[in-house]
Amino acid sequence: MVLSQWIAGSSEEAGFLRLVLDHVSDCLVAVDTSGTIVLINQPYCRLLGGPADDFVGRHITDVVGPQTKLHLVARGQGSHVGYPLKVRGHQLITRQVPVLQDGQIIGAVGLALFSDLGALKRTFRRATQAELEMPQGNKPWRSRFSMSDIVGQGEFMDVYRDSLEVVAGHDLPVLISGETGSGKELAAHAIHASSSRSEGPFVWINCASIPGELIEAELFGYEGGAFTGARSRGKLGKFELASGGTLFLDEIGDMPLHLQGSLLRVLQTNEIVRVGGTTPIAVKARVVCATNHSLPELARTGRFRQDLYYRLSVLPVDVPSLRDRDDIEFLARQLLLRIAARLDAVPRDLSRKEMTSLVAHRWPGNVRELENVLTRFLVTGRLMTLTASPIKAPDVDLVPQPLKQRIQSQTATEIRAALQRSGGNKRRAAELLGISRAHLYRLLGEQSQ
Repeated sequence: MVLSQWIAGSSEEAGFLRLVLDHVSDCLVAVDTSGTIVLINQPYCRLLGGPADDFVGRHITDVVGPQTKLHLVARGQGSHVGYPLKVRGHQLITRQVPVLQDGQIIGAVGLALFSDLGALKRTFRRATQAELEMPQGNKPWRSRFSMSDIVGQGEFMDVYRDSLEVVAGHDLPVLISGETGSGKELAAHAIHASSSRSEGPFVWINCASIPGELIEAELFGYEGGAFTGARSRGKLGKFELASGGTLFLDEIGDMPLHLQGSLLRVLQTNEIVRVGGTTPIAVKARVVCATNHSLPELARTGRFRQDLYYRLSVLPVDVPSLRDRDDIEFLARQLLLRIAARLDAVPRDLSRKEMTSLVAHRWPGNVRELENVLTRFLVTGRLMTLTASPIKAPDVDLVPQPLKQRIQSQTATEIRAALQRSGGNKRRAAELLGISRAHLYRLLGEQSQ
């Protein structure tokens, strides 16, 4: 039985099938082996601007146009999935496949997978958003802390918070240095939350906790089947997940040397290539890094690329160690209240002797150590014995005063480089910098003052 005979049948099943196809939202058309239309649903008729009777019985090329391949598919000349087809001013993405009966081709069917490119883009965005929301127990990649979570008082902490606000206002790479437990990740969250990217994702990766052979795939993603154990559909990397937001590279000093060149190239071009891929993919993620190592020392000994260090340290931030702060009593009381609320415990007060012990301690683990000590105090009612420990001096001192000038100088350098690369085209220069054209004009205006 040929396709037209089966469709034209008066059986209840055939009538039901035609009714179902009319309720399908996507355009659908079927032809016999001669390329003559034998079935077309109502969505396709609406697109073509006429009733089904105007099209059934006509050759597919007369109705859709010579660009269709459906009549060739009906003659056994392959199939086409994802085939672009422009019909009456609408760009369709189609699936054109043969219809078989008992192993013999009796026609072909064409289905619009997407009624237009806009629908395709929206679907891609939804799929990307679903990928964004999968990590962290199906919660989206979002910053969990803001500037208000940086507890402290006095001029020293005010200057520190002001420096973070200044850094947050410029869409450039940031390098956060500080001792273990001093609050580098908290600073990264706060910078993102105070930036123009605050509504975008905050994606993090710890370069020290992932095996070196897997970091590349985690950062850049991979194509399906790129290596043994890879997902068949591939996977987005952290750079793509962070597009429009911030990528936080914690413990950047532990990144394998062979990957540092790839990271440098991403910072220079705003493009990545997935593992196993061949096509560059544009990414627009701001990079914020943190380390408890001296990157200049690592660079001097050949364990960190010097050019990458200069690229990352456009906006350097040094998190103060706890022993250099003069607000430990205030911080301890505030942390006690927060810990008690988190544990649903009764708040406890520290005696003067206990507080003196806290102030005198050298705090090698910084705020993290203090929080652990106070948590134990709330649970047991006793303050653990604190002993002095030798502390390595910080690698870099916090120098907040010239920060604004350093930012302005580096911003001017970045703009000049972008304008040079774009041949003076300000729109292209803005894209290279990852900022809007209006923002670029505003920065140029500030420099001319």
